[in-house]
Formats: sequence, structure tokens, C-alpha cells
Amino acid sequence: MLGDDEERGRLRRLTLLQRVFMVLMLLICVSSDYFLFQHVYLLDYRLLRHFVDSIAHGTVAFCCWVIFLLQKEKYTESGVSSLIFLKKCFFNGITASLLDIDHFIAAGAINLTGATHLKGRPFGHAVTFIIAVAVLVSRYSRKYQARTRRYRVCFIVVAWLSHQLRDGMRRGLWFWPLESTPPINYFLYLFMEEALPFVMAKWWSKAPPLTEMEKLELALQNVDEESDESDEEENVSDQEGARLLTKDSKERPSSPTSPRRKHSDLVV
Repeated sequence: MLGDDEERGRLRRLTLLQRVFMVLMLLICVSSDYFLFQHVYLLDYRLLRHFVDSIAHGTVAFCCWVIFLLQKEKYTESGVSSLIFLKKCFFNGITASLLDIDHFIAAGAINLTGATHLKGRPFGHAVTFIIAVAVLVSRYSRKYQARTRRYRVCFIVVAWLSHQLRDGMRRGLWFWPLESTPPINYFLYLFMEEALPFVMAKWWSKAPPLTEMEKLELALQNVDEESDESDEEENVSDQEGARLLTKDSKERPSSPTSPRRKHSDLVV
């Protein structure tokens, strides 16, 4: 349990890191948007334009998930290692970039020209698609505790909604089967990108605590895992002991006073 001074220091460090990544995300959004707005200069570099757009989607989602995890760390001190922390954020960024695969699915071919000249927006770019996937993830995670279910939903929403907000700045948000909204005001879009991880972290923190039954199930699960580990250790130690005994019996020379030696001497 941390003291008051240590706890305040920990919260200050988390807040400082959040502000750093908020500024970084703002710079990524502004610089990538400015680059992509140069249509006149990028007509002959279509592949580069889409590559930059995909990288921007991934890095924005990466920063969003960093901010989310830091805010989550304020609510509950998990003590996750830095490597695992970065892996989670990297995976969220990859998930955000992979949403553009729906362009190729809608085109029916792995062709950049066909994927970027569709008659309408592909299914993955509808806000209702995110809602449907989030409901399915929550439904199939019912055996887990509430915060775990909400964490998985937050992962999907942060990755894909951050992607759709960037697209919505140019084309609006699409609520299938309804029409798309007007393009989002640029400053509102930046505000929504910055606010998204905080809103989702707040929603995650409101999940009900473990019930008594969930605590009992978790304790029993831990006991089973510990017993399985102890059984495996015993089996390994038994096998090692048997191996050493076998090796010792093979290497031990026969004694000169053994009954077999005496019997052979009498026969001679």
C-alpha cells in the first residue's frame, strides 16, 4: 500500500505521461491531415497517400490506448510491465489500421484502385458496425467479470472509433441504415479524439466490483492452478529422481566381495 506522498507522486507521473501523449496525438492528427489535404500534389502518389493515412490511423489509436491505460492505472494500480503495456498499445494501433481491410472485402479483390473507388462506404466504417461488434464481444465474455468485459469493449471502441472519427472529419459519421452526418468540424474532431480514451476509461471504472460468487470462483480457479503447478513440479521431480537412480545403478561397479564374484571363484 503506497503512502499519501508516493500516491500523489504516482498520479503526477501518470498525468504527465498522459499530457505528453495527448500532445503527440494532436501533432500526429494535424500533421497527417495537413499532408493528406494536399490533393493536388498527391494525385500521382496515391499509394503513399493511403499508406500515410493508414499509419496515422494506427498511431492515433496507439496514443489513445496509451492514454486509456494510464487513466485506468489511476483507478487501479495494476503494475503492468512496460513491455506488456507497449504491446497492448501496439496491438490496438494494428487493430485500428486493419479496419480498412473492409475496402478490399467490399471491392471483392486485392486491388487498390477498386478498393478506393467504391460506390459507397464499406460496412466496417459504419458506427453501427462498432456497436454490433462491441455487443457481441460483451455477450461472449459473460463468464468473465464486469471490468474484463468492459475492457474488451473499450479496446474495440477506442481502436475503431478513433479511426472513424478521422474519416468523419472529411465525410461525417455513418449510422447505417441511416445516412451519414455532415463532416465533423475540425476542432470538434480533435476534441473528440482527445476525449475518447477518457470517456471509455470512465465507463470502464463504473463497472460493478466482483460479486461474492465471482470472488469465490476466482479463488477456486487460483487454487486449481496452484495445485496443477504443484502436481507438475512433483512429476518433474519424480522423473528426475528416477533418472538419477537409473544412471547411478548403471555407473556403479560390481563389488569384489559380491556373492556373484564369490560363486565364480569357487567354480574356478
